[in-house]
Amino acid sequence: MSDELEATSHTGGSEDDTLAVSQTGNENVAITNYGTVHMQVNQNFRGLPRSDGQFYVPAQINREYYNIFVIRGEKFDKPFFRMPRERALSGSMSSETRERFPGVSESDKKQIVTMPSLFMDENHQYGNADAGQKAIYGFVSDYKIYDNEVKVYWCGYRLDIPQIRLNQLLDELQLSGDDRLNEMNRTHWAIKRCDLMQELQEAGIDIPVFTHGTVD
Repeated sequence: MSDELEATSHTGGSEDDTLAVSQTGNENVAITNYGTVHMQVNQNFRGLPRSDGQFYVPAQINREYYNIFVIRGEKFDKPFFRMPRERALSGSMSSETRERFPGVSESDKKQIVTMPSLFMDENHQYGNADAGQKAIYGFVSDYKIYDNEVKVYWCGYRLDIPQIRLNQLLDELQLSGDDRLNEMNRTHWAIKRCDLMQELQEAGIDIPVFTHGTVD
């Protein structure tokens, strides 16, 4: 079985369609720094970029960083969403990461689209989410920079991560704040230097594994 997945054609349907994709393998796949996980994926994919009739899976995943997108009231029911420009890579990042990614730009896109991502609405409570709030695990496939906003295209591969659970993992996920108020209460896009895949797995949150490669 190949370690890489390529973009797969998907045609027809509306933006709200759900595509079921099943992948199984009869060999174990070693995940760098985590151990061995049997590779079997049976997930619903939503938010497929429709501009070219494909859904996006990076050939290799950059596990050194991840993106977090928090947007008040966003339902993530389209293949794109809009982030205010002043909230994009402008805060909630370490000084080292801010130096590496000083602001949203075209030049950093090649790296950003290989990073795992979390997508979510703002916490509905101070310092915590409602019981029914769900976060999404996936990837950014593209973005367009406008004067006042960034239009972000995305693909979601697990749609039902309890957001309450993420609020319990602030230290592990390098998120600022505490149980009274944290960065999931604020609309923003940030990049964190953290192996999201490993931290979620160690916290008992299963996610699809597409490749065990990393990018330089």
